[in-house]
Amino acid sequence: HTHLDVVDQDKDVHWLEYAAVHTMNCNKHWFTDWYMGYLNYQIEHHLFPTMPQYKFAKLWPQTKAFFEANGLHYDSRPFFVSMRDTFANLAAVGKEAASMPALGQKTE
Repeated sequence: HTHLDVVDQDKDVHWLEYAAVHTMNCNKHWFTDWYMGYLNYQIEHHLFPTMPQYKFAKLWPQTKAFFEANGLHYDSRPFFVSMRDTFANLAAVGKEAASMPALGQKTE
């Protein structure tokens, strides 16, 4: 979920809205569930951080239905699309950071 927008400092959002707008899942698939240890369900993880991860696979249909019933977007993408978006964001952030002065370095 690193490629999604962050909340502006002067904006307050409810934690449920934050989970809906600023978090995404990788689509449910037996391999993705195993490979990612059920953390492909980031929306459910953020809503229920103390819930055992293996339970997210059973919870996601209810979460998705709740979001849709309340006009919230449930963002779930294929694994490789999620990875592409995340690595593209990391490259963009890294490029921007590389152009910034080093920590403690004085600028003129």
